[in-house]
Amino acid sequence: MVREAKVSHDVLAAAKRLAERQELGGASMADIAKEAGITRVTLYRRGETRAAILVALRDELAREERERLLPVLTAAGDARTRLTATFEVLCALTDERADLLTGLDDPTLNAIYHDPGDESLTRAEFTAPIVRLLRDGALDGSLRELADPEETATVLYVQICETYRHLRREHRWSAKRATDAVLDLTLHGLLP
Repeated sequence: MVREAKVSHDVLAAAKRLAERQELGGASMADIAKEAGITRVTLYRRGETRAAILVALRDELAREERERLLPVLTAAGDARTRLTATFEVLCALTDERADLLTGLDDPTLNAIYHDPGDESLTRAEFTAPIVRLLRDGALDGSLRELADPEETATVLYVQICETYRHLRREHRWSAKRATDAVLDLTLHGLLP
């Protein structure tokens, strides 16, 4: 079994800074090393590869989401109420990550968020909370039953995050207006 090298904090932070400046896509490993304040030889000696950096970035983004969503998932209330709160958290996280996400090219975003292969789903580490709430909602009657909760979770994750990000950056809507608009249309499609 091949394991990815652990990526140091300085290298991951450097990759994020490059992404925020929209330079990561074309950056060489030497560019990443320079941004991290180390030599390219040090980077290679540590075994910190581009693939390992993307895995580390994915792990960090997923961990941040888990930490922010845990209180929502364990809160009182029906699944629809908790799903609404989940979507609000995803909008807030998208806002906080806007520069980073905008600076990542499509292949990088795909490596971070998508399962490999054609017709893939969003990785479970990002959609599992939504899947859980969709299933809970079908059981408690607050959401309609869905034939494929995993596929629906991918659609919802992309719909919430991408639409919200577009409205905020390209249309320059306020966070409240973008959140309200995205949640209103999204949730109406899930009602029983």
